[in-house]
Amino acid sequence: MKFTSGILVTLAALTPAVIAAGKIKVEVRYTKDMVDVGNLDIFRYTWQKIYGEPGNQRSVLTEDKYDASSGQCMSWADGPDRNVRVKINGQWGRVPGLGPHDSREALVQALYKVLTLNSDPTGYNVFTNCYGKTWQEGSPIWGDRPHACGTPKASVRPHCMCLFGGASCEFHSWGHKVPSSIKANLYRDGVLLADSLIIDFSSNKVVQDNGCGTIGKIASTVAGFLPGPGSLFAAGIDVFCG
Repeated sequence: MKFTSGILVTLAALTPAVIAAGKIKVEVRYTKDMVDVGNLDIFRYTWQKIYGEPGNQRSVLTEDKYDASSGQCMSWADGPDRNVRVKINGQWGRVPGLGPHDSREALVQALYKVLTLNSDPTGYNVFTNCYGKTWQEGSPIWGDRPHACGTPKASVRPHCMCLFGGASCEFHSWGHKVPSSIKANLYRDGVLLADSLIIDFSSNKVVQDNGCGTIGKIASTVAGFLPGPGSLFAAGIDVFCG
């Protein structure tokens, strides 16, 4: 008993030193292949999806398919032209010295920050529910009814991006391209921790763009980003693309 008690006392004395050994560093890696996900609501189906899942206090494992649109002049009769699959795989626990949810918050914030910095520059216009795309088809009399393009009162632009100049579209959104896979890891003193978050994207259109082309700008932007409490996490995110 005395020997066991001595071990416990020793461990208790060492714990603060272990905790103070180093701050947590977050690393994010993503692939160079870009996936066109159309006007998919990226925030809703990544960030909000994670926090909406039962048991997300410990881990998340989901795979879902979503319909999205990607055309600049999609007729009222057109259906979605993008089939997008999103897979989320994350696990996190009680890291010594951290609060109960600190590792999850850091992983989600860091991954989503890099994801948006990567996808935002790829944004393109998506107009849907369009009328008057041909000489034979008329357009509604919008009046004061909200609409995106086609009249001087349109909310986005007076002229639509359709081949026929008399067209008008009701809705506007933004399409994006995202890395096919993006992963966030945690390190302490160079040692990889078990906590991680991976999001994979796929769709019926993979764009063979070099997604690594903006990594310098992204790395510079997140150099001072703090993914968690400053007393526990090191500033900046290590970013890699391959």
